[in-house]
Amino acid sequence: MNGASQDFLRRLTTPLLLLVLVCCFSFGAVVRAALAADNFHTTCVPHGFVHGNSFSDGSFFARVDPGCGSTLRRCDLYTWGSFVGGQTVTGSSATCNAWSSDFGTFTECASTAHLANSGVFSDHVHKAANWCG
Repeated sequence: MNGASQDFLRRLTTPLLLLVLVCCFSFGAVVRAALAADNFHTTCVPHGFVHGNSFSDGSFFARVDPGCGSTLRRCDLYTWGSFVGGQTVTGSSATCNAWSSDFGTFTECASTAHLANSGVFSDHVHKAANWCG
């Protein structure tokens, strides 16, 4: 390979490597946002995985508060990746609040809340703060 070819490859490789690194970082940020590893946050309305009196009492909720003009909210609970129950509500003042105890007894640390708020935020997952699954 002559000197001109090597120089061309070096100039091509540096921007390409930078682009790959930026893409990897962006993908990580997208995955983090999609999984919403924190148990509760606000995207226009408060929503998430809500613990009961403790992280291990088996009492927990998938919750989406009302607001931001949306009238359809969905909150489902999963344990070890399996659906255990949920709730869908409509109306501008209704809170979606699926309580684990309404569906049985489950391992809190292995549970997730799958939430959606039509027109406000898309379906995404919140894990328990003490996630063990």
